[in-house]
Amino acid sequence: MNVLVKRDSEVQLSLEKEKLALKDLYDQIKKVSGTVDPTLQKHTEALHAKALKRIEVLEKKMLKAEKKRFEAQQRQLNKLRSQLFPNDGLQERIENILPFYAKWGKGFIKMIYDNSLGWEQEFCIVTEL
Repeated sequence: MNVLVKRDSEVQLSLEKEKLALKDLYDQIKKVSGTVDPTLQKHTEALHAKALKRIEVLEKKMLKAEKKRFEAQQRQLNKLRSQLFPNDGLQERIENILPFYAKWGKGFIKMIYDNSLGWEQEFCIVTEL
């Protein structure tokens, strides 16, 4: 779902540019505070880390809010996933091959073999025309 939202969203969900600007700002503050008292540099670094964590929390909240806008697509994906992965397992662990073999004959096994991806770690969906 995160991939779908990040791919299809029209709003900016990443604050990487802002994080870089924040780093530059805190580097400047660190230089200024270091001229006043060198021990303040560690405090400035701690403030920077704290601000960075807050921005990351904000990014997560932005992503969560954007996910709510994609609820219909999320329901469709969940429905498709439940059909392809019954009981959160592989379909071939639940479904029996015999009804498919009875319907399409020996050609079904060959078609599965021809469409299997072998060593690749990807799934293949075979549909009936």
